[in-house]
This record gives sequence, C-alpha cells and structure tokens, in this order.
Amino acid sequence: MKLNRYALLLFSAAFAWVSCQTEKEAMEEHHFTNKLYINTQAVSEEILVKAGSGDIMRTLSIGTALKVEEDLDGVLVADPAYLDCYKAEYAQPDAVALPLSCCNIDNPEVKILKGSNASAPAIITFTNLGNLNRNLIYVMPVVLKNVTDINVIASKTVVYYVFKGAALINVVCNMANNRAGAQSWKTPEKFTNMRQFTAEALVRQNVAGRLISTIMGVEGHYLLRIGDAGVPDTQLQVASSQNQTNSNMNFTLGKWTHVACVFDNGKSTVYFDGRKVLDAANANRSTVTWGAYGNDKGETSGRYFWLGYSYESNRYLDGDMAEVRIWNRCLTEEEINQDTHFYAVDPASEGLIAYWKMDDGAGTVLKDASPNGNDLTLDSATQWPKVSLPE
Repeated sequence: MKLNRYALLLFSAAFAWVSCQTEKEAMEEHHFTNKLYINTQAVSEEILVKAGSGDIMRTLSIGTALKVEEDLDGVLVADPAYLDCYKAEYAQPDAVALPLSCCNIDNPEVKILKGSNASAPAIITFTNLGNLNRNLIYVMPVVLKNVTDINVIASKTVVYYVFKGAALINVVCNMANNRAGAQSWKTPEKFTNMRQFTAEALVRQNVAGRLISTIMGVEGHYLLRIGDAGVPDTQLQVASSQNQTNSNMNFTLGKWTHVACVFDNGKSTVYFDGRKVLDAANANRSTVTWGAYGNDKGETSGRYFWLGYSYESNRYLDGDMAEVRIWNRCLTEEEINQDTHFYAVDPASEGLIAYWKMDDGAGTVLKDASPNGNDLTLDSATQWPKVSLPE
C-alpha cells in the first residue's frame, strides 16, 4: 500500500514537471527538425491596379521554427519561371509574367542571425504598374533560393504577387436633396473672366419628374442644368444669357453619361460620352466667371458656384456624380475621347484648375485633387454608392 502511494507521488511530480514546462522549453527539446520558410501568412496576394497607380511596396522575411545555432542565409529572387506553377495551382492558364523591369528587391540576401529565428525584411518595389494592360492578369513569383544546411518547407518557398486591373471608380457621391458649393475659391483668379474653359462630369440621373435639376455652375450666369419650362426633365440645357439645348442632349435614367462642355469665347460645344451633341454660339456671352456674385441672390443663398443647386433647393440632381473637373482651356474632341479619360485624369494635367473625384466615401467635404485646393462642402451627409466603372 505504501509502495503504491509512493509510486503515485512520483507520477504526480513527473506530471507536474511536464505540465509546468514553458512552450519555449518544450520547443527546445527538439521533438522535430528545425525548418526554414518565407515568413508570410498567404502565399498569393492579389493587388488591384488603377491607371496612374504609383509604386507599390511589400516586405518579405524568412523565418525558422526554432532559433538557429549559426547564421543562416537565403536569397529572395523574382523569378518568372515559376509562372507555370502558379497557373497550375490556381487554375489561371491565361496569366502572364509581370515584366522583371517592374520588380526590384532591395537587400534580397536575407540572413537569420545566430540565436534568432527571423531575418530582417527585404523590400520589394513594384513600379510602372499603371502601364499594364488592365485586361490581363500579371504574376510575379518571388522565390527563396540558395539555402543550405537546413530543411525548407516546400509550400513556403515562393510567394505569388498577382496584379489585376481594378475599376477606375469604386465609389461615387449621391446628390439627392443635397448640394456642394464654394462661397470663395482659394484661387479666384482662375475662375474669373474665363474666355476658354471645359467643364466635365460623370452623371447618373436616377429620378426625373421635377422641372429643373442642376449639374453645376452659377444661376443666371452660366449653368449646366437638366429640364426647364418646355424642356424635358431628362434633357441637358446650357443656361446662360441665351439657353441652348436640343433633343440629342437627353440622359437615360439610371445610366452613367460623361458630359463635357467646352466654352470658347461665347461658343458652347457639348459632348455626351465623347459624341458632339451641341455646337452653338452665344453672342451675348464672351466670358464666364464662376465666382461669388455679392447680393445677386437666389431663394436663400448667395449666387455662386454650386454642384447640384441653382436658385432654389428643389433643383438638386436626384442622382449620382463623379469625376467633376474644370479646366481653363478648351479640351479637344480627341482629348475627351482618350482611353479612360471619362473615369480619371492626371491631377497635374495642364490647365486643370479644379478636380473633384467625388470618391471621398465619407464626410461632407469633396476634396479637390488638383494642386489648387478648391474643396467643396456638401450641405449635409450623403450616401456614397459603390460602383465599378467603367462597367
């Protein structure tokens, strides 16, 4: 009986010793062989690329399960030869290799120092991505090579960076029962006595039925609006000292339309989706000022530049807007019809004096993407519909 009790005490003590071992102590008992791997959770990363995308950076390091007893070296190499492995593993037979000129690895020779189990990270920079064909899938495999004296986990020796063309526009601003204005510009001189300018916007009119809906401009001076007495409630009108419109200037409800209005010393030329729909002169209007007009008031507000408002609050646009731009020069028909121009332009483009992408996604400020800082302020919070444009 005493012997059994003594044996039980010995067993309990041994069990307590094992139970109190730390994870580190248990690991150091070397119940398994130390192995090397690329230190990442996912072996494939999808990166969406927009036109004009800048450089994209990633970091990679190598690691081991246990601390190493001697310095351990490896090299991370961009190797398109592994593309076929990606095609087979991910069932993407049409994928192509990202050009090597688009990938640069800083400090590719990675080292795990004695007594450690992770290396410092290598920095991978992907460049010139905006020049890629948006209809293709590009892959750059980054592979761990030149490793000796340690086992490597085969499934973690390569990381695939996958590049796909993203939608150029992913979110837009809903203007229903709202407006966005600038009571004063940071650069008022750029909007004063304009003899030449171009105004652009992507517009989706969702609901008609009101006498007038407004896109942009200054009431009583120069205004792009939809509808009027005798004008259908889906038809664009250039409202100035002479109102100009025709039946070719009709919106389709629920459909995105790119509108460009080019003003040249009194002549207004309007394009719908790059197609000329109006070319008309106004002998009474040789310049346009889109600024503040002092006591020249509408229903409740000073008369100045608005998106979605003119004269009274019921003249908002019941729909969505994006890519609103003002240029201090006349864009040519060829420029307006350039690939992706409807959906994005370089904010540093010549003559671009205001550029509201209207993709802010939150808040009540529409940031000016041009260098001029002419932000607009919404009267109230709004909805930010998610889209994928071009469709």
